[in-house]
Amino acid sequence: MSLARGFKTWCENAAGGYRRELALPSISPLDPRRLAAHLGITVWGPADIPGLDPKVVRHLIRSDSWSAATLRDGGYSLIIVNTGHAQTRQNNSIGHEIGHIVLGHEPAKMYVTPDGAMMMSEYDTDNEDEADWFSGTVLVPRDAILDAVGRGLSDLDAAKLFGVSLALYQMRRNRTGIDLQLARRRRAS
Repeated sequence: MSLARGFKTWCENAAGGYRRELALPSISPLDPRRLAAHLGITVWGPADIPGLDPKVVRHLIRSDSWSAATLRDGGYSLIIVNTGHAQTRQNNSIGHEIGHIVLGHEPAKMYVTPDGAMMMSEYDTDNEDEADWFSGTVLVPRDAILDAVGRGLSDLDAAKLFGVSLALYQMRRNRTGIDLQLARRRRAS
């Protein structure tokens, strides 16, 4: 993963800024649906799509071939999330799609295979890495991890608190260098 210099800091600042705009403490959990609404982004599940055959809805929510997709028309953005996935995965998927929108990424082209799987015809790994980092940071900012570790929360309890998977929480904790920072503080004391 090669993110542009300053991108990670920008994401941390954005995470704090969104919490201030929503009148949330800097270390509190952030519901990505609430952030989407604040940003004027609509979030639907397949069942919310008008006129969609119930059989298609069932197929879509049972499918593991997609997590979320964003449709844009001018200044309007609609995120469709796979409501068949665990809430933690939905939260990350919505955060990821918000990241694409906020970062101004050009949408990928989508197509449906003959067996009904949705596939992207284009895949920009830099954009995906940025959206991943944005989502993780907005859902679990560095200050929140420091607070959770300082309060002695287990990784599992912290992940539950922030509404993310254990894997996402641990990835954020590992990539922020918090344990190294805290170990240095303990040695200096």
